[in-house]
Amino acid sequence: MAKKRNRITAEMSKTIAESSPLIKKTTVTNLEEKENTNNITEIKLDNLQKNPFQPRIDINVQSLNELISSIEQNGLLQPIIVTEKDNSGLHTIVAGHRRYEAFKIIGKKTIQAIVMEDLKDKDLAILSLTENLMRENLHPIENAIAIKNILDNNIVESQNKLAEYVGLSKGYVSKLMNILKLPTEVLKIIKEENYKDINILILLNKLSSTEKMLETYHSVKELSRADAEKYIKDILMSSKEKSINKLFTVKVSKSKINVNLNIKDLSSEQIEVLNQKITNFNDEITKLASEWKQ
Repeated sequence: MAKKRNRITAEMSKTIAESSPLIKKTTVTNLEEKENTNNITEIKLDNLQKNPFQPRIDINVQSLNELISSIEQNGLLQPIIVTEKDNSGLHTIVAGHRRYEAFKIIGKKTIQAIVMEDLKDKDLAILSLTENLMRENLHPIENAIAIKNILDNNIVESQNKLAEYVGLSKGYVSKLMNILKLPTEVLKIIKEENYKDINILILLNKLSSTEKMLETYHSVKELSRADAEKYIKDILMSSKEKSINKLFTVKVSKSKINVNLNIKDLSSEQIEVLNQKITNFNDEITKLASEWKQ
């Protein structure tokens, strides 16, 4: 009698994610071309290792369970894609991470695979990122971390060049990277709640404190993008006005208008600009007073 296996739990998923190998493909077309030109071979699961450029942090428990059921009923419909490095016998997963994890849980010892030749670190990084960017269920934070990892390790020479390689606009890649400027506490909650609107996340980062970011996030997370943007921009505008009001106070009497300026927190350049504006304003007042006397 076959040994009964357990379904994936959230805890198991976390464990898998912490040690998971990389999932990567190039485009489907390119992978199909590889499949047509390479022989399928059986590879031991113990000889597979993670791709260091894997963007995926979490594995969806439900979708993995569905994949397990499909494999049990229909077998493996598509081999995974791997590459061997340095003739070591170990293979890095290029595409098919979830299939690999499913086979481990089912208790299989080997899996069908297609071996791609001569893949360098740059190839692994670009293929992995490209494939995951096409997945709607991958969180933008995961993609941003993957991009940062590639750049930090000098796999690709620049952010703009990476954008070209993966077929994204430079502006979009820049937005992804800006997400990582959010405080860790904010990133953690956003990731846990699977909130993915990049434009709203960037606006949140303009708020003055972590507490304000979290408070605002919880207020806008259920809103449409347009309503969320308006909500945050109203807060930013209000904050800006308060900041300006702190800069000066005005006292009006029957004979005088006194303006007190607080320049303590201004830079020397800002003070220079302010002095010029005051001079210009004084000239206008003098001219106006002269006209009134006439």
